[in-house]
Amino acid sequence: MLISAILVCLIATMANWWPSQLITRSWFYPVWTGLLVGLALGQPMLGMKAGAYINLAYLGWITAGGTMPGNLPVAAVFGPAMTILSKADPSLGVSFAVPFSLFGILTFQITMSLNSIWVHKAEDYLEKGNIRAMRLMNFVPSGILNFIVVGIPAFVMVYFGSGVMRQFLASIPTSLVSAMQVVGAIMPALGIAMLLNFMGQKKIMPFYFLGFLLSVYMKMDIVGVTALAVVLGVVFYTTNFLEKADENN
Repeated sequence: MLISAILVCLIATMANWWPSQLITRSWFYPVWTGLLVGLALGQPMLGMKAGAYINLAYLGWITAGGTMPGNLPVAAVFGPAMTILSKADPSLGVSFAVPFSLFGILTFQITMSLNSIWVHKAEDYLEKGNIRAMRLMNFVPSGILNFIVVGIPAFVMVYFGSGVMRQFLASIPTSLVSAMQVVGAIMPALGIAMLLNFMGQKKIMPFYFLGFLLSVYMKMDIVGVTALAVVLGVVFYTTNFLEKADENN
């Protein structure tokens, strides 16, 4: 069981750390991560089936502007693991995954808040020309952090049994969960502000407000606004409209 606990610990860490978009991006999805967890616990088919049920429940899951309705990578690891450890039917994987997904909101807020520290440190190293230190700062601290907040709980769950994690979830104060939900509700405003900061160019902002006006006052749905944006994009690209406007200015 020690080897299985270590493997699930590593899977949980990698699924939340994302050190490589090419390799670990698919670990985001329960149907794949459930298979990996199942292999670690000696029940690959049961793990994949539980992951498939969880995947269906989270088909509409998105993180918009930094907010997170539930932590899918956490649910993708803990849900199948709990299903296998409890020797339950794979259809019950969703009921196991949801509480851990909510627990994952706490781990997400913790990691994203503390990771901002490493980003500033990496920028300091970049300004000093220390590229190696900058790269290490971008990868190592966030990996250690995810190992602590997600990997160790996964290890404890597998090694000591599912009952320990159930008691841990029940011990989280409701006030702390509510506070994190408030923080999560504020995050969309921060995400939109960051988007506007990126798009804040004179020649682009009119299109942003055009989309807003079409949606709010003309009641055009998002598909219609997107289709109109595609048409305008093709016209401006083929006619070099924006480049000509820059030359005239």
